[in-house]
Amino acid sequence: MRYRGPVHPDRVSRSRELPWSLRTVKSFTRREADKRGVHWRRLAADDLERPFHGVRRLAGSDQSVRELAEAYAKRMPKRQVFSHETAAALWGMPLPASEGMPTVSPAPAAGDSPAAEPAPSDTALRITEPPSSDGVVKPAPRLHVSVPRGSAPPTARGVVGHVLRFERLTIYVHGGLRVVDPASAWVQCAARLSLDDLAAAADFLLTGTQPLDGRAPRCTRDDLAAAIERHAGCRGATLLRQALELARSGPLSRRESLLRLDLLRGGLPEPECNHRVLGPDGSLVAMIDLAYPSYRVGLEYQSDLHRPAAAFRRDIGRLERLSDVDWMIVQVTSDDVSADGAVRNSAALQERVARRLRARGWRPGTS
Repeated sequence: MRYRGPVHPDRVSRSRELPWSLRTVKSFTRREADKRGVHWRRLAADDLERPFHGVRRLAGSDQSVRELAEAYAKRMPKRQVFSHETAAALWGMPLPASEGMPTVSPAPAAGDSPAAEPAPSDTALRITEPPSSDGVVKPAPRLHVSVPRGSAPPTARGVVGHVLRFERLTIYVHGGLRVVDPASAWVQCAARLSLDDLAAAADFLLTGTQPLDGRAPRCTRDDLAAAIERHAGCRGATLLRQALELARSGPLSRRESLLRLDLLRGGLPEPECNHRVLGPDGSLVAMIDLAYPSYRVGLEYQSDLHRPAAAFRRDIGRLERLSDVDWMIVQVTSDDVSADGAVRNSAALQERVARRLRARGWRPGTS
């Protein structure tokens, strides 16, 4: 047979549809395609992409950490585990946008299993971050994958390889993926995250969804302190200890964590996170993002998701009910806080809050 040169993907025919078993999965391996009789030329068609060697998925698929991790897991040897920022994202920790913020929060603690046991289905509460509004297609996040000492780290495209001392950590199967334990993942992030980023991630581990549904959080303060000691000598150990001192149980978002830290640095008292305001009859009036109960001053974030008419009316009614019980609310918008949670104009926001507190009797230097 005469050689006709390389096959250009745009010229490959899609006339033969992929088998149903491959069309209904997020990704598949070339070996799985071979078993179903798919010709190699069909795998080169432009409606498929190759996120990793030997793996295919539909072109234009989600570039989230979880979707990419699931694709890589198709070819992942058992000695490898997801670690560092990738494990942190898979556990649901809120990371800076540059590190690939998670789109799904973690499943309840009872939904995980040690790596030696089969993983149950992931019944996570879904929390979607607002999409980027700048219209720029961001590059796919790189996956952090680790192996035990004595093994060669992975070098695949899109993967950052590490060698770890596995005796210092626990490996879980979470959502069907092999990951290091959440406390170890937090410690491993110290080399690349800032103090505030680490504190926000620790807030999440100490809180989870407990204020909403009563579920136990991923970690206790002792768990995080023990992880720092287990990984003695790691980069950023001092930063981790500082972050743990700043961390609190209560914040339900990275935005709340960073805003709380910013207010503290501005010389303001420390606010309570997700404070429940009760009416005269003991019924719940509202749960405020950040609050100063002694002064009846609170901060509420009004996101662009609140623009629909029904949500707008609910918010107005909520603010009116808070006013009825003598609460003064500082409304925070995307002009004050970025989608990534960073405070845009720190001094101006601090002064707005300080004015409300002073009107209620607060004086600088008092709590």
